[in-house]
Amino acid sequence: MRTWLLITIVAAGACLDPGFSSASILDSNCRGAMGNRDIYTKVERVCEDCTNLYRLPQLDGLCRNRCFNNQWFLLCLKATERQDELENFRLWISILNAGRAW
Repeated sequence: MRTWLLITIVAAGACLDPGFSSASILDSNCRGAMGNRDIYTKVERVCEDCTNLYRLPQLDGLCRNRCFNNQWFLLCLKATERQDELENFRLWISILNAGRAW
């Protein structure tokens, strides 16, 4: 019964906001993601772009590992030519990690 309720809630949430992937938040280990969907989406976009650029499906998970707090994310930031925004991404990732040091 609880599983069915969870599936219904996730499906309803996905229908309310089609531009946002509820599954990605539920699968994430980012403690601050639920309250900061806009930030999560901005940071997640780097991983999506990087995965599309290199066409390596496993890269998406590596980039998101430890709530984007890893070297793969930095490589993807460089690959997508967004390294000039590094300080913004550091701030956003620290928010998503609920204050954990980067």
